[in-house]
Amino acid sequence: MYKKTTICLLLVCVGLNAQERVWERRNERKDDAGTVTELVSSDARVCRVISTNSLGDSDARVISNSLNAVWAIPGLRGTESSARMDEKSDGGFRLVVYPVSFMNGGEELSGYFPSGMTFYFRTSLFYDISMKVDDLMPKVTGAFVSPEGLIKHISAAILMPEMYMFDQSLLGRIDRLEKALIAALAKSAPKVGVSPETTLAVLNEYNANPNQNSEAVFTALKKKGLKTNIKEVRAVLWTHFGIF
Repeated sequence: MYKKTTICLLLVCVGLNAQERVWERRNERKDDAGTVTELVSSDARVCRVISTNSLGDSDARVISNSLNAVWAIPGLRGTESSARMDEKSDGGFRLVVYPVSFMNGGEELSGYFPSGMTFYFRTSLFYDISMKVDDLMPKVTGAFVSPEGLIKHISAAILMPEMYMFDQSLLGRIDRLEKALIAALAKSAPKVGVSPETTLAVLNEYNANPNQNSEAVFTALKKKGLKTNIKEVRAVLWTHFGIF
């Protein structure tokens, strides 16, 4: 579904995890849900992907990159996850990971996620995580630009769950705003914006070293073989981090 930007596209989220994790497609089969494909990582993690048709190379790469980004969250441990392709969104998908343990500051957080932790990919990676804190069901929602940002919101929702009873449509508004900003800033592609592969690669590279400016990120990606330009890099960094 995604346009190929380069055959040298990053297969792992190097910015969030020093250990490379490669995912392979296995055990494709048909059932009542659709086509089910297992993505199995080099360290024995498994993601069950449901799609209408066979899982394509581009979709598999973006799901793998997103899985690496999520499983690199400090303290998060587990092996199981699932993904469902969104046929109404060009290449979008819903991703759920099921933590066995989630340690943060000496506290075990996994019990706050009885239904797992939900992420969405639509141009960029977002989190839309329902929690259970006492008798309340707070939700943390936003763009996943760093593990620290997500953990900060989760910790705040545990302390003040009343403040995180979010409007269900927030994710859609964030998604539309981000696409509009990227399309406006990346004048080289005003209609389609920046490709999902490029967006994820820029975020990963910046997260590897937040002291980089846009020129340094662009240079690093160019050395890795990613076909992009400085306008696209600046558009992504400005939209997500407010830096240019």
